[in-house]
Amino acid sequence: MEEDMGGMRHHLMCPISLQPMQDPVTAPTGITYDRRAIERWLAAGHATCPVTGQPLALADLTPNHTLRRLIQSWRPSSMPAAGASSKPEGAGLRQDDVARKLLSTASCPPVDVLREAAEVAAQNDVARRNMVDAGVLQRVLRLAVSRAKIKSCHDDMATITACLSLVRALAISGDELRPLVADNHVQELVDAVTDVLVALVPGPGDSARASAVQLLDAVTEACSAQVLERLRPELFRAVAVVVRDRLSPSATRSALRALLHACPVGRNRALIVEAGAAHEAIELELDAPPPPSAASAAAGRRAAELAMALLAELCACADGRAAVAAHPAGVAVVARRLLRVSAAADACAVRVLAAVGGRAASPEVLREMARVGAVGKLCCVLQADCDAGVKETARAVLRLHSGVWSGSPCVSAYLLSRYL
Repeated sequence: MEEDMGGMRHHLMCPISLQPMQDPVTAPTGITYDRRAIERWLAAGHATCPVTGQPLALADLTPNHTLRRLIQSWRPSSMPAAGASSKPEGAGLRQDDVARKLLSTASCPPVDVLREAAEVAAQNDVARRNMVDAGVLQRVLRLAVSRAKIKSCHDDMATITACLSLVRALAISGDELRPLVADNHVQELVDAVTDVLVALVPGPGDSARASAVQLLDAVTEACSAQVLERLRPELFRAVAVVVRDRLSPSATRSALRALLHACPVGRNRALIVEAGAAHEAIELELDAPPPPSAASAAAGRRAAELAMALLAELCACADGRAAVAAHPAGVAVVARRLLRVSAAADACAVRVLAAVGGRAASPEVLREMARVGAVGKLCCVLQADCDAGVKETARAVLRLHSGVWSGSPCVSAYLLSRYL
């Protein structure tokens, strides 16, 4: 019997955490992970399946309800839950006590209770899941919204900051957040996050800003187009400042994703450009240091992909194209990243160069593209192992201005003639 239990326990282990799974999700590669573990892996900047090395995105994960029911029905009382094996017996009492304080208090919970809950959730995944299942997330989000409406004193901002820290520690997934943003309170939640980001200035509030922008990333991904259409200009300015201030790699990626989620809707592209996001995305890539380790390289690659994707989206409007062309290093940065990051970044970089160097491109822009090597990089795209659509886009730009670039001393006329 013990051998059977040991074999079953082995099959229920997450390949990442090496702990029994709580919320199993399956990747297209056929490998099943615990949701918490794989989301942390992807949030760290990885874009591949940890076991097979195949490309993997968060949207590719599918809940494995059959395995979850099996886990819930089979797990013996002696089998420790993930993250609980190293906790003392009194830890469970502390977790229950914290959750009870948060949910039973009629008025606003004290700030120290919110901070204690964030500490417990960050240290213990079972406690985190229990808090989410008990409704702590809804309670804290509504509290943050109500306090953001008041903002009458320093205590209110401290409460909002503690609420955001707890939301960050709860590390909610898209599946957990989606039912919450489907109700009528989502606009109030977005307005509350906007008020917090605008009110918090750089300095001691950096951790709160990081928490706020990560919540905004999750909300904008899950909410409807109607909500995205009503995003306020000051929100885009505050998010652009987060990109500028480099609060942390994860906060920067969350800020870029939040802007990307908002781009396709209404006038948001123009508002994002007006907020200076195109300039900040270029500066981010311009200042990107060489990665000291493989993990840093993966995180930097993901940030570069997001920055290129944002520039490609913004270049779909005239203001975005003008912003990239007006930056002294805009075209040069995009050209430098081409064929150096990933296939996804290559596709976005070619879109940017095709937009900036389109039919309406000025002679100054065309000369700049030749001078900084963008034309040569487009020629290299035709020789590289790139997607056929990407090659066709590059070829169309080169054909469009071949007469101008063939006479430039910065461009190889042989390459132009050979591949066109």
